[in-house]
Amino acid sequence: MSNFLNSIDSRFQVAAPSWVIPGTIVENCRFLAGKVDEIALLFFEAKSCLAYTKADLPQELAEIGLSFHIHHPLDLPWHEGGAAVAQTVIALNEKAAHLNPAAHVIHPPAAGRSAAGLIYDFAEVISRSDIKPGTVLFENIKENSLLGIGGVIADCDMKICLDLGHILAYAQDDLLYDESIDGLVSMLHLNAPGPGGRHLGLDTLDVAGLEIMSILLKMVANDGTLTVEVFEEGPFFKSLQLLNENCIIRNGK
Repeated sequence: MSNFLNSIDSRFQVAAPSWVIPGTIVENCRFLAGKVDEIALLFFEAKSCLAYTKADLPQELAEIGLSFHIHHPLDLPWHEGGAAVAQTVIALNEKAAHLNPAAHVIHPPAAGRSAAGLIYDFAEVISRSDIKPGTVLFENIKENSLLGIGGVIADCDMKICLDLGHILAYAQDDLLYDESIDGLVSMLHLNAPGPGGRHLGLDTLDVAGLEIMSILLKMVANDGTLTVEVFEEGPFFKSLQLLNENCIIRNGK
């Protein structure tokens, strides 16, 4: 493994999802404090997350020694237009405002003729909100690899989060050589693809997967964030160990 990775020696921000062990967001944050720098708040369903109260995201999270970013819902209402999506994102940001979210990971609209217009409409509303455009990161997904729309994202002063597992699962290798995303990648989601969309640990990557991870690590900004997007305790910590042993992260973080 190290043959592909040991040339990387950068200090990244390391993030964990808010579900690594069974339990609440608070329980996961307490467990992960001191092990990672940041938590990705998994706001995967719009309706349920918009109903969050202070009990779900209490003030004590702000005092636990972690930073936070939001992974916004998988069911954002792009069918209602970019402005509607922006209003959902803004409302969810307000739920976590006391945690000062450092970034907002967004699943883009499905690829097609309307995608650029939807993103521009989304960005226009975001630009009038408390969310800084540069903290908004569009993620490559099955329905939209982001191939060819880096220029649109750059026009909106927004950034990109590249998901290793999605690149491998959906044969999105061409994205690695798309010049339109140069300089836009500020976060990686690191996981290996598994059956049924399961996120496996990095120790299960094959040679091709390790080669692609090596390329991604060179694409992300030096002060970028590596989110180990693995939702099981054992595989999560094996993934951290692999990154640490290959000098990608240091001191276990």
